[in-house]
This record gives sequence, structure tokens and C-alpha cells, in this order.
Amino acid sequence: MKLLKAVFSAYSLSTEGIHGISHWARVRENGLRLAELNGADQEIVSLFALLHDSKRLSDTKDDKHGIRAAEFASTLRGSLINLSDSKFELLHYACSY
Repeated sequence: MKLLKAVFSAYSLSTEGIHGISHWARVRENGLRLAELNGADQEIVSLFALLHDSKRLSDTKDDKHGIRAAEFASTLRGSLINLSDSKFELLHYACSY
């Protein structure tokens, strides 16, 4: 819950917009379905779904939003995100690209 609050407070767009809460939920749902098939880490999938658009500045073209999201995740590491180095590296990469 604290992580969700941190993401909401850092999100500059409408949480009800096209890249808001409902989008994050769909990304999580689809990602978890894929994880069942390909063995992806469900925790990383869930964190990615929440974070990947968290630093968008526009609902249209925003080429740097993933890199900003990855850096935002870095600021939360150790307090609200607790992953091993290798798992965090995967999350950071996924958000960045």
C-alpha cells in the first residue's frame, strides 16, 4: 500500500487517464498470464505494471518515461522495493526499455 501511495503521489497525469490505474491493472493482468506460460518472475511483473508509466509527463509521445520510471524505482529501492540485485536489474531494464 505504501508503494502504491508513493507512485500515486509521484504521478503527474490523471490516474484515470489512458496510462493510469486501469492501464496498470491491465498490464499486470496480462503480464501475470504470460508469466504463467513463460516462467517470468511475478513480483517483477507486478512491480513493472505499477511503475512503467509512473513518470510519464504526457499521455502521448514521451520517449524518456521508461528511463524516468526506472530511476524512480531506484529511489524506492531499499525502502518500498526490496529485490535482490539481479531481480532489481531486471525491473530496471524492463522499465527503461
